[in-house]
Amino acid sequence: EGISDGATMKTFCGTPEYLAPEVLEDNDYGRAVDWWGLGVVMYEMMCGRLPFYNQDHERLFELILMEEIRFPRTLSPEAKSLLAGLLKKDPKQRLGGGPSDAREVMEHRFFLNVSWQDVFQKKLLPPFKPQVTSEVDTRYFDDEFTAQTITITPPDRYDSLDSHELDQRTHFPQFSYS
Repeated sequence: EGISDGATMKTFCGTPEYLAPEVLEDNDYGRAVDWWGLGVVMYEMMCGRLPFYNQDHERLFELILMEEIRFPRTLSPEAKSLLAGLLKKDPKQRLGGGPSDAREVMEHRFFLNVSWQDVFQKKLLPPFKPQVTSEVDTRYFDDEFTAQTITITPPDRYDSLDSHELDQRTHFPQFSYS
């Protein structure tokens, strides 16, 4: 947030698996860190796993800094090219890391059939729209998560929560879900 064109930051923060190499090296960084993060998310969505992972954060950071990215054989050449570009270790060589920023990513051949005008005007229909029947409808969540035991931590002061007031509020009022 707040990284404008040409501006840099030096804060070490973020989810370990998504940290860009320049953040780990404690270098000043710019908007290219966001393109790295997009690459990690897209890799995870396309491949079903993170590009770099280890429970030990020190080892994870070594992998992010040193390990070459590997792709499943099932990935299309366009997808491999996009992910390889977004996950370049050098932010100056990273897709989107140059002065053209998002334009470079949008013009990548992976997005050849995407009408960006339709995207910006919100004209695209989602490929899947879940049919939810109530606030507690969990049919789209894996049993791995819905079968977990719920542990509720009570507030410090029991009377700090007015249950009547909580019942009157709508859930997530800032979202329209439309």
